Amino acid sequence: MKLVVSEETVRLVLVKHGLNRISLPPVKPIQRFVAEEPNDLWQIDIMGRVRFPLVGDLYLILALDDHSRFILSGAFFFRQFKLNVFLVLYRAFVRWGIPKAILSDRGSQFKSHHGQGEADYEWYAKKLGVELIYANRAQTKGKIERLFRFIQRDFVMENLHLTSLEEINVAFERWIEDYNFNHSNKALDKECAAGVYSASPRRLTAEELEFILVHEEPRKVLKTGAITYYGQYYKVPDAYIGRRVWTKLKGDTLFIESAKKVIAEHQIKHDRFDEPSGQL
Repeated sequence: MKLVVSEETVRLVLVKHGLNRISLPPVKPIQRFVAEEPNDLWQIDIMGRVRFPLVGDLYLILALDDHSRFILSGAFFFRQFKLNVFLVLYRAFVRWGIPKAILSDRGSQFKSHHGQGEADYEWYAKKLGVELIYANRAQTKGKIERLFRFIQRDFVMENLHLTSLEEINVAFERWIEDYNFNHSNKALDKECAAGVYSASPRRLTAEELEFILVHEEPRKVLKTGAITYYGQYYKVPDAYIGRRVWTKLKGDTLFIESAKKVIAEHQIKHDRFDEPSGQL
């Protein structure tokens, strides 16, 4: 048996219960944007903890070109140190040049807090003439967040069998190349990112970048004849035990100096280690 109900009656019932479209509260639309040209805007972010059963918990730090979705640099690390953000950006600058602006969140790796002075990230950006933009909402970083979800499905799930951080990052480098040059993107009319991206005309050599972006911090030499640098131990000559020295990171190489003389040189380590105390 069909009930005959007029459209006006239905409308009044919907209005009464706040279910008609007219009575719904207005929703502010999410403003989606795309940078007009490659390198107008890069995004950098840290993907939350990822568990590799045979390696442990890792964090992915990744830089992305907003216009093309081209992955500029990325690597997995055991910790979210600002040092690791520095390394990812340094590699992107060397290979792809300098962008006009970079978008990030307000994490301690990217922005100073509570009157602690400038974060290294902010200081280096000023030296390179890069504008820094900070996201106020998660939607602002939508492109990189969607990419993180895709990486979880397409890379992480296929590489849970790997047994070392080095193996994971070698595999991820291959994955990045395949993504950039072979993965079609709906947002790019099914073009791959490499078909849209081009390197920045603002370029510096690796030597010039090392000179500008040298990362300097003081350390005290321990009784064991070593210093600690972001949770890792690096040896220095025993003659410097108990003395204060300066660390200078240039690219992936750590120089340890005393009285402006290099007393030790090491490649940065990315091994597993215990959570250190002190500065991130």
